[in-house]
Amino acid sequence: MPEEKLKVVLLFKEIQEGNKAAFDELFFLYHNKLLSFAVQYTKQQESAEEITSELFVKLWLKRIELSKVINPEVYLYVSIKNACLNLIRYERKRYLLFAAWPDEQSFQEPLDKNFKEMDDKELARLLDLAVEKLPEQRRLIFRLIKEQGLKTNAVAEILGISIRTVENQLYKAVKTLADAISGYLGYHPQAKIFKKQSLSGLLMFFL
Repeated sequence: MPEEKLKVVLLFKEIQEGNKAAFDELFFLYHNKLLSFAVQYTKQQESAEEITSELFVKLWLKRIELSKVINPEVYLYVSIKNACLNLIRYERKRYLLFAAWPDEQSFQEPLDKNFKEMDDKELARLLDLAVEKLPEQRRLIFRLIKEQGLKTNAVAEILGISIRTVENQLYKAVKTLADAISGYLGYHPQAKIFKKQSLSGLLMFFL
């Protein structure tokens, strides 16, 4: 078991026993990652923050039940996903209920930009635009792997899809991004990667 994944398992066991320091460490390790993940679903920073905070509160209050969790990392992401989907369903019903009211505000807010700062701002801008244009599932997969550092099997479990689907969507995402920045770079990144290593090589280009 990878060191980081083993660490989360150990933290869950310590939290179950009431170790507040372990809870604080888990919060430090995963709060920002889970918040970024929630934003991809809710498109609302405030709602994403509430959902993420609520997850950690429930985690502590129901810590005695953590012994039932087999894969803590996947459990955290799936819990966030389910909470976001519940919120989206609630807001959709609420919107339909009050759609006739003239003062009703849209529930959709601009998606916050979460790309890490890069030395080349223009390249970062092009990449950011390209990522935002990816289909939703493809965008989520790319960000979970690229920004969150998750493995393909973990992403497959979190999103409820096959590993092959994750790999295919990731490959398509990376190819799209390579196409988007090729004009700015003056060459196509894929052209510098051997065909047998195209996916891993291209992905490393964006890490």
